[in-house]
Amino acid sequence: MPVRTTRIPKTFRFTAALCALVASSVSAQAPTGYHVGAGVVIPDSLVEVFAGGRFRATLLRSARTPHERELIALAERLYPDLETVLAALPDSAYRARVLAMASGKPGVFKVAQRDAGASGDRWWLDHFDATWLPFAVTGGTVDYYLGRLRDLAAGRSPFVLSPKDNGDSGAFEYQATVRPTSDADVAYIVELRIRWDYSCGSLCAVYFRHTRVVWFDAQGKPVRITGDGRPEVIVS
Repeated sequence: MPVRTTRIPKTFRFTAALCALVASSVSAQAPTGYHVGAGVVIPDSLVEVFAGGRFRATLLRSARTPHERELIALAERLYPDLETVLAALPDSAYRARVLAMASGKPGVFKVAQRDAGASGDRWWLDHFDATWLPFAVTGGTVDYYLGRLRDLAAGRSPFVLSPKDNGDSGAFEYQATVRPTSDADVAYIVELRIRWDYSCGSLCAVYFRHTRVVWFDAQGKPVRITGDGRPEVIVS
C-alpha cells in the first residue's frame, strides 16, 4: 500500500545529553506506585499524513521554557508499577487477564503486533483487535500508537478488508501542555492527552480518549498523578 508522509519541522530540543541529565536528576522522584522509566524522544510538533489522507497523526507538546519542557518529559516517563495497575481493577478475572499480558510482547497476538515498549515500563491495560489499550499516557504510549498507526496505514491490519468497505482509516492525536498554578503545594500542572480512532469500514471500529494529569511542586518533583486507569473505549 503506498504511503505518503508529510511532516512539519520537529522543533524538539531534546539531545541525548539533556535526556541523560534529566534522568539523573529525577531518578528517585516518582509518586508511590510509580517509577521513572526509559526516556522516549518525542518531537514537540509533528504531523504525518498517510495512504492518501486516510490516516493522520498529530503530536503537539506545548512548552514555553526549557523548564516546562523538562516537566513534560518527566510526566511522560512516569510509569505505573504493575501493582498499581492491578489495584485499579476491581474484578479478579480482569486482574488475571492483565497479569497474563504482563510482558507486552508481540507473541500475545495472532496477528502482527509491535512491542509495547521497554520491559517493566507498563502503560497498557488490555487489547482490542490486536491494538493495546492504555492505562496511562506516557512517552511509551505515544511511541506505540504512532508506530501502530504507521503499521495500519501500510496495510498491516489484523483484518481482511473487502473492497466495498473502501479500506480502513485512522487517526492518532497527542497533546502535552503545562500551566503554572497558585496552589501552595503545586507549582505546575502537566496534562497529557491522546485520542485514537480506527475504522475498518463496516467490519470494525475502536475509539478512545485518555488523559493523564501530573502535579509538580516548586522543585519539579511530581507529587500526584490522576487519570490513569481503564479508558472509555467505543467499539463496533
